[in-house]
Amino acid sequence: MSQITSIILPFFALIGLGWIGGKTRIVTPEGMRGINGFVFYFALPALLFRALATRTPDEIWQPDILIAYGGGTLVVYGLTRVIAARVFDLDPTSQTLFSFAGTMSNVGFMGLPLIIGLLGQEATVPLIVALAFDLIVMLSLSLLLLEGAKHANGGNSAGKIIRGTLTNPVVLAIIAGVIASILDLSWPKGVDYLLELLGGSAGPAALFAIGVALVGRPIAEKRAELVAMSLAKLVIHPVMVFAGFYMVGSVTGLEAKAVFLLAALPTAGNVFVVATTYDRYIVRSSSIVLVTTALGVITFSIFSLYIDPIITLLD
Repeated sequence: MSQITSIILPFFALIGLGWIGGKTRIVTPEGMRGINGFVFYFALPALLFRALATRTPDEIWQPDILIAYGGGTLVVYGLTRVIAARVFDLDPTSQTLFSFAGTMSNVGFMGLPLIIGLLGQEATVPLIVALAFDLIVMLSLSLLLLEGAKHANGGNSAGKIIRGTLTNPVVLAIIAGVIASILDLSWPKGVDYLLELLGGSAGPAALFAIGVALVGRPIAEKRAELVAMSLAKLVIHPVMVFAGFYMVGSVTGLEAKAVFLLAALPTAGNVFVVATTYDRYIVRSSSIVLVTTALGVITFSIFSLYIDPIITLLD
């Protein structure tokens, strides 16, 4: 428990500092959007490119894990999108962000240090496989749907959707990272250090911007939606990933533990970054990161405490 709180508390501190900056007008709403622009167009692409480019194709391509984790994640994504449309009557853009928040785990800045600390270095590879699925499939799918909603009513909508998706800096970074991994490309140490510096700033900057966005806006707004997204992310997502492993039945206990715990992580801050970029669902996207991180202290602790008997059920 202490290990979990020691990693999570700095996240609250960064959000709190952002709130102070916004409350005192040191950072204005326009400044918050500037921070978000830096993250979306520079820091996040650098992080994603380096995360994929520095891995071998064999590390990323592990079909059993991809099918189990990917299948469970896509099922939750689809279910939450239906709920967003039929229960909460959200528009298509908000539906996508609702589903994105219910399935995108905070892997890079919370999951890797936390789960590796609990399970050991051997957990790194299955975590990277699941992270690769999130980046290559789920993030790209969400951006494609967002572009589709953005250009749905215009002329030549298909061309605009494809062009908007393929010129998106995050999608370009993912494509470039996969190509670099396949070709085993290398680059000067100075370039790698630049990518590391930019990528390392993505998480802190996004969390700080979340705090600014929360100033003067009640977290309890649209409470039912927050409850639904929280349940999807912290409970339903890991349960469906467990069901995926149960059906696949050919992964090791360590792989199943690592990826199951990954699915139980809180919502990633890049959900807020994407929401702000598309200027929709901003308050609830910032709130869900805060709420799932707070509740995740409890739910993740329970899952990690009982992880051995849970995974034993797969035998």
